[in-house]
Amino acid sequence: MSSILRSIQLRNSIWSSFPVRFLKQQAGLSTVELLDPRSCGKRHFTTQVQEHGKEVAAAATILVFDLETTGYFHKDHRIVEFALCDLSGGKNSTFETLVNPERTVPDYVEHLIKIGTDLVCRPGIPRFSDVIPLLLAFVRSRQAPGKPVLWVAHNAKQFDARFLAQEFDRCSAPLPADWLFFDTLLLAKKMVKAEGKKRRTSLEALREHYGIVSHDDAHRAMRDVMILSQVFQKMTFDLKLTNEELINEAMKASEFSKIS
Repeated sequence: MSSILRSIQLRNSIWSSFPVRFLKQQAGLSTVELLDPRSCGKRHFTTQVQEHGKEVAAAATILVFDLETTGYFHKDHRIVEFALCDLSGGKNSTFETLVNPERTVPDYVEHLIKIGTDLVCRPGIPRFSDVIPLLLAFVRSRQAPGKPVLWVAHNAKQFDARFLAQEFDRCSAPLPADWLFFDTLLLAKKMVKAEGKKRRTSLEALREHYGIVSHDDAHRAMRDVMILSQVFQKMTFDLKLTNEELINEAMKASEFSKIS
């Protein structure tokens, strides 16, 4: 495949509110092979996520993320979709892409997430090795100088963070040392325990608990990111968590990555 065709396919497949030309420049990749700037368009995502408290936002860049995979165990499966949203909001605050897992997507997974082998295992869908430099460029463009990046996911400890670290390891790319991971599932369990009640702590259960409306029933990455963005802010408000507590309870990237 020619490098020009590859650039075109990546541009069309990685959906960010940043133009891919900008991300390629930030990643140190060649922009000469891209199409004319007029055809290097933007894809914007609208969100109703409220601004996070200034105190927390000042402590770290908070990125809510979610991913879909070919299966549950990170050692045996691969990512097929990745999405994130910067809680500081504003323009250029989201990043979303399908990912070619280079393997078959099981039928039961396709039934659950509506992503099958034919959708992701085809020309034009980037492998995770293609995604990494653009993802790093996006995060750098959103990161506050001298502040860590707090990655927030529901079940991050056992699922999302492990899958993300595995893909970086597989591509021989170290996770940045200033990346931290925060698990909202653990936070939800703490909240329920403090209430002295017995109720489910899944993302869907929390969405219903907080009365968050979703018009899409599909189990997709960006949908879950938008829901978790609201759930996270509501839980931290209810528990009156300070920025120091969020950072102190976060897990370091080194806890998941094999690359020192």
